[in-house]
Amino acid sequence: MPFSSARGRWARNGLIVTAILLLLAGGLFALGAAREDAMLHQRYTSVLDLAARSLDAQQATAHVHQNLARIAGRGADKSLQSGQLGAALQNLVDSLEALSAELAELRKFEPETAAGKELARAGEATARLLALAREMQRPAAAAEPVQLRSRLMDTAEGELETINNALGDLLVARRARIDDAARLEQRADHFARISVFAAGALGLALGLMLTLVAWRSMSTNASLMTQLTQLAREDSLTGVANRRTLDERLPQEMARAIRHKYSLSVVMIDLDYFKRFNDRRGHAAGDALLRDSAQAWLRQLRPTDLLARYGGEEFTLVLPVCGENQAEHMVERLQPLVPERQTFSAGIATWNGLDSPQELLAAADRALLQAKRGGRNRIVVSGREPQISLPLRLAS
Repeated sequence: MPFSSARGRWARNGLIVTAILLLLAGGLFALGAAREDAMLHQRYTSVLDLAARSLDAQQATAHVHQNLARIAGRGADKSLQSGQLGAALQNLVDSLEALSAELAELRKFEPETAAGKELARAGEATARLLALAREMQRPAAAAEPVQLRSRLMDTAEGELETINNALGDLLVARRARIDDAARLEQRADHFARISVFAAGALGLALGLMLTLVAWRSMSTNASLMTQLTQLAREDSLTGVANRRTLDERLPQEMARAIRHKYSLSVVMIDLDYFKRFNDRRGHAAGDALLRDSAQAWLRQLRPTDLLARYGGEEFTLVLPVCGENQAEHMVERLQPLVPERQTFSAGIATWNGLDSPQELLAAADRALLQAKRGGRNRIVVSGREPQISLPLRLAS
């Protein structure tokens, strides 16, 4: 009897100790998950703020380009020689001050990194341009406007290159932060899974607490993770898919075409004389042309089609269940949608079921090159003659 009683006490004490250990373990898991959740939320917020600030800085840089072109570019407004130079200089000063403020905010995100040092140099370059623009505003500068405008353009060429390089380095840093946040998300998800498992062992009360922690970890960051994924897979200027998404989707569409035995076509589109348009109208107008064209095309495509920005003014269409004739009709529908009476050239390649994704894109690119050599504003189908010309429209 005493032996049984002692054994019972040992069993009860063992259960109590086990329950306490489980409780402590669950608490540690909960604290770890909460800490990971807080770190992840802070990282997501920082990356999204950095993305928004970098976009503002790019827009401010475009305004500086536009104002510089009006004052000292090859296509400078003739009206500036008749008394409007002062207003144009003030616009330049305002845009440079706005750019300086954006660069200062960006340096707060990258204080000690290589990108931060480039941003500091970009800030100094902006300050030099601002000082020169303010010097041109002085009454004494009116005596030699041509010399000062030439000096402004010579100075701006090097300084703007410094600013653009800094923003390019910042884009690389932003990509690295996105990847780092994605790795942190995987670790936080691992903690959440362990926490949910521990909750089942601890019972209803502790399980409820840990489940709430895991639920908060997933629900609070779901929208931020979606935005980060969108940043990584979309072109920030046009809002369509980027090159990375194209490289991922094209092999998938090829495999699907083999499985379901349907045709697949790829179209390479290049806006005609885009550099001339940029020089004449300014970088801000060029960005607007790319963005508005891409969005207008996107509204005409099927849900299964893919439109991606391939680079610069070049876009790629992936058209499942679409042969050569259907692809031609699709491109002819897209041509009138380009704003500003601009035109484009296009090359079409239909997959033969054997070529790799790179070979299929290269075939479409060769057809595009033939279209441009043939006078632009036309469609060329890879491996087929004659060429199909679009109605000629002059670029304004």
